[in-house]
This record gives sequence, structure tokens and C-alpha cells, in this order.
Amino acid sequence: MAEKSKAQKAFDNFLGLIITFLVRSLLAPKVYFQDRTVKKAKQAIKEPSIIVCNHTGHLDGPCINVVVRPHKVHSLAAKDRFEQPNFGFWLRHTGCIPIDRQNADTSWIHESLRVLRVEKENVAIYPEGRHGQHRQQLPFHSGVTMLAVMAQAPIVMVYMDGPMRFFHRNGVIIGEPFRIAMPATGLSADFVDEQTHVLEQKMKDLMQDFIEQHDR
Repeated sequence: MAEKSKAQKAFDNFLGLIITFLVRSLLAPKVYFQDRTVKKAKQAIKEPSIIVCNHTGHLDGPCINVVVRPHKVHSLAAKDRFEQPNFGFWLRHTGCIPIDRQNADTSWIHESLRVLRVEKENVAIYPEGRHGQHRQQLPFHSGVTMLAVMAQAPIVMVYMDGPMRFFHRNGVIIGEPFRIAMPATGLSADFVDEQTHVLEQKMKDLMQDFIEQHDR
């Protein structure tokens, strides 16, 4: 992706402040933490991380940007969404990364690595690939594991008890950071599949942790 000018970055930051205000006012998500000693996202995310989220709807990205502030997040979004006149404007100016779901696309991995290593900012990925039902998790795509191993960045799981709706205060829980180490034998298909299933289970465990904290 082309480097933005200072004026473009200033506009994007201003737009981000507007979105933050709207999300806090209209969604007002209540944030929980897997580590009960943590009180703020600044404590939960200490370095550029891969934020792995369940997918509940179109408001997931703006919601994630708010619940992890002051950290900045670049969410992955379907490439065809960028081509839509209104929706594409918001995606381009909120730092989203396009991913082509129809073709073999690796550009999103390179851009995600650049964001993590050069910009020192976070990447949010929604490995279910499409919207799931309330508290019903869909299988993860393996791209999340590929990125995690290549980046060697911390993974922070986030479960959103969506779908997010205006004037309905949904809950969100932020998990504890962990990493997936590169295996000594190299990155095999079996290893990627195995670790993808591990991530699926971690999200299910995080959802259960949220239910225990929220529904008690």
C-alpha cells in the first residue's frame, strides 16, 4: 500500500476520533479481561500484536478500535468491500487491510507484517471469514496461523458477544497474549492445521470465560 502523506494521516486520525466518539456513544461496549488483574487494554496489549476476533457483523472493526485504545488497529477486510463507494471510503481511511477471498492472495500478509514491524501497530483478523451466530463459532481459516508464525508477534484473542447493535451494550473480553513458535521442522500443512484448531479452542475457552464473568 502506498505511503500516506502527513495531511492524509491527519485526516485519518481525525476520522478515527469521530468513529471512537460514535462507537462509545452508540455501542458503549463493556470490556472484560481474561486476566482478572488487568483493568485496561493498555495493560493487556504491551507490544504490536495480532488481534484474533470472532466475526459478528460490520461493526466489529470500529468496535475493536475502541476497546483496545490507545493502541491502533488495522483490521483485515474483504477486498470487494473497498470497491463499494461509501463503505470503501471508511475502510481506506481507518487503516484497514484488503484481503482477496476469491483468489490466492498473499499481499495482506506482507502488509500485515509491515504494519506490525514498521508501523509498530496492531493487526486484527477475523479467521471465521464470515459472520457467525450469537455464541456459535465457525471454523477458522488457516491464514491466521500463517501470519502468526511468520510475524512471531503476540496473539491476543478477543471475543465479542455480538452482533454489535446501536444502543445495545454488548460485552467484549480480551484474552492474555501468547505466541505460536516456529517449529524446528519447518512450517508444514499438518502443523498449520493443528495450530489453527488450537486457536479455535482458545476462542471457545475465551467465550466461556466471558459467559462466566458476564452472566453470573
